[in-house]
Amino acid sequence: MSDHTLISPPASDLLLRDAVTGYRRSQVIYAAVKLGIVDALADGPRSAAALARHCGADAAVLPRFLRVLVAEGLLGETAGEEFSLTPHAAPLRSDAPGSLAAWVVTVCEEQFFAWGHVLHTVRTGGSAFEQAFGTGFWQYLRDHDTAAAAYDAGMADSIGQARDLVVAGHDFGTARRVADIGGGRGALTAALLDAHPTLHVTLVDLPDVVTRAAGPLGARGWGDRLTLAPADFLDEVPGGHDVHILCRVLADWDDHRARRILTTCRRAMEPGAVLLIAEGLARPADPAGARGLLDLHLLLLIGGRERSADDYRTLLSEAGFTVRGVQDTGRISLIEAVAC
Repeated sequence: MSDHTLISPPASDLLLRDAVTGYRRSQVIYAAVKLGIVDALADGPRSAAALARHCGADAAVLPRFLRVLVAEGLLGETAGEEFSLTPHAAPLRSDAPGSLAAWVVTVCEEQFFAWGHVLHTVRTGGSAFEQAFGTGFWQYLRDHDTAAAAYDAGMADSIGQARDLVVAGHDFGTARRVADIGGGRGALTAALLDAHPTLHVTLVDLPDVVTRAAGPLGARGWGDRLTLAPADFLDEVPGGHDVHILCRVLADWDDHRARRILTTCRRAMEPGAVLLIAEGLARPADPAGARGLLDLHLLLLIGGRERSADDYRTLLSEAGFTVRGVQDTGRISLIEAVAC
C-alpha cells in the first residue's frame, strides 16, 4: 500500500462529525436571513457585489458565504456569477406565507447561545438560558424589546398548523365568547374572528405582549368583537367565556405551573364550559431523537416539557376538567375538555 493511500473514515465517524458541526449550517441560514440576502434575491438574481452593497456585507467575504448557501441548496449560481434563490429557500423570505424567517432569527440568537449551557441543565436541572443570560427566558423577553418582537413573530409564523386545527377542528356554532389564553400577537384570535363573524374573542397575555398586539389587531376593524385583556394567566384569567383556548402554551411550563394555569382557567369557567388545548403530543412510537430533542429544548430554555395525551388527562383531571376527545393529527393535536 502506498504511503499516500487515502483511507475513508467509517460511516459512523462521518455521521458523528456531521452532527457535531450542525451548528454551522444553522448559523449560515441565520446569517442569510438576518443580513437580508434572502429577501434581496426575491425579485431576481444579483451579483455578490450588488448583494454586498445592498446588505452591508464585506465584499471579499460575501462570495465565499454565498457559495456555502449554493452548496446547501438554498441558492443557485449562474455562469455570470449571479446568485438566485432556489425553491428550498422560499420559506425563508419574510413575505412568504407561513414564513420561517422570524422563527430562524429567534432560534439562532438567544436560544442558540442557551444550548451552549446544556451541560448545566443536565448536571443541575437548572435553566441553561438563565445560566447563559443571567435571567429567565420570559423576563429576558420583557427586558429586551427586539428579542421579544422576534420571538412573537416567530411564534406567529410557526403557530399556523395549531391555529388552523383549532379554527376548523372545533364547532364554535353555539359559542358566543372565546378567550385566547397566552395568545401572543393574536394570530389565533385573528383567525377566529375572521372565520366566525358572530364570535367575540378576548386575547389574554402579559401587558407588554398585549400592547405589541394592539396596533395590528386594532387596525383589522373587528370593533367590539375583539377584547384585549392584559393579565398573567398563571394567576388570572377573565371569566364570562364559553370556550377557553390554550394554543401552544402548556408545553412551555413544568407540571406545577401547567397545573396552576389549568386551575386558574377552571376558576374562571362555569361548569360545562369548554377548554381547548392545542399541543404536540409525545407518543411511544415516535422517533426518540426528534421528540427527545424538543423535550430537552423546552427544559433548558423555559423549564417546559413534552407530554403524552395521558399526561394531559392527568393534569386536566387534577384541575377539575374531564377530557371529551382528542384529535390527533400528527404534529399537533387538539384536546377538548369540559369544566366539571
